[in-house]
Amino acid sequence: MQSLTAEERREEREFQLQMAKLKIEAQQEERRAEREAKQAEAERAAKQIEAERTAKQIQAEAERAAKQAEAERAAKQVEAERALAEKKLLLAHELSLKELEIKARQSESSNNGGSIQTGPAGEKKVCIPKNVVPSFVVGDDIDKWLAAYEVALRAHEVPEGQWGVAMWGYVPPLGRDTLLTLDPPDQNTYPLQKATLLAKFGLTPEGYRQRFRDSTKQTTQTWVDFFDFSSKALNGWVRGNKVADYKSLYDLILREHMLNVTYTDLRQHLVDSKLTDPRKLAEEADLWVSTRVSKKVPGGDSHKGGQGSQQKKEGGDKLTDKELSTVKAPKRIPREGVATLPFPNLGESQGHLTSQENLAPNAWNVTNMVTTKAILSAPRGHRPLPDRHLG
Repeated sequence: MQSLTAEERREEREFQLQMAKLKIEAQQEERRAEREAKQAEAERAAKQIEAERTAKQIQAEAERAAKQAEAERAAKQVEAERALAEKKLLLAHELSLKELEIKARQSESSNNGGSIQTGPAGEKKVCIPKNVVPSFVVGDDIDKWLAAYEVALRAHEVPEGQWGVAMWGYVPPLGRDTLLTLDPPDQNTYPLQKATLLAKFGLTPEGYRQRFRDSTKQTTQTWVDFFDFSSKALNGWVRGNKVADYKSLYDLILREHMLNVTYTDLRQHLVDSKLTDPRKLAEEADLWVSTRVSKKVPGGDSHKGGQGSQQKKEGGDKLTDKELSTVKAPKRIPREGVATLPFPNLGESQGHLTSQENLAPNAWNVTNMVTTKAILSAPRGHRPLPDRHLG
């Protein structure tokens, strides 16, 4: 066998290299085809998932829109029913007032004693003219208006059972909306109407307190009138602060007294603190005073007799931080004319009640409290500014 020549060996190597190259290209083509197939499958799956998600989203939006439409329809129906019920109720009240007016006119025409007429069941039915009973206007004093309303009804001898029906003709739309919050059986009950209107349009507890403290007998008033006015103001103040027992009354009056004898900055801080316990109020006052002392520059206290003068030693040197921390607020000396509370069982600085605490809630009442005003009130010269709100 003859050996291959150099040329033949070269051609043989080139042929083998060419075959290897073709084989590699075939393998690469096969892998590329597999990748494309997998990519196409992934894209198809992704499109299917996206289509399903879109379908679910559309379905959810449709369900949400349907629920919203149903809710709006139900709300409109409820509003329509409420408006219809209100209209029917107002029409019924107007009809009742018209009937009363007709009865009154018949009574006047027959000269049987003015505006009072007896109905079929023997019940007195009366129409009060508009120029006699004033209509309430939002912003007016609801207490005074109710008092005038009751006086006018009594003057015309209107039975108390009809006061609630007559009320609807003399309150504004906001007042009628307020009365409609009552249960239907109670909407013509005058005591419940009165309580609801007072809660809506009445003074704040602080307003009643100022009215009580500033009340003075007018020359046109009898002492009974003055008593009624003062007792109503006191009742509004006490009940507005949810006083239900002896200790609550004690805390309320002592807190007011402490606020009356403080200077402006401290008083405002104590009012903002919303504290109702007088002992905690005193502790907060001491803390505030000591804090102010530690922050004041020498001679910088605006309150005469305060702590600014205590920030220097007698020799004029500044106090050290350690010395400054020991400075305490000066004790307040009771002023002449300030009445002390007649509670003999109270400890001098205990800040709590003893056996008096067990008194029944009705052991004190608004009537008796008015007679003790001179004992429980602070001197007039120490009253707080009228624009301050105790809350």
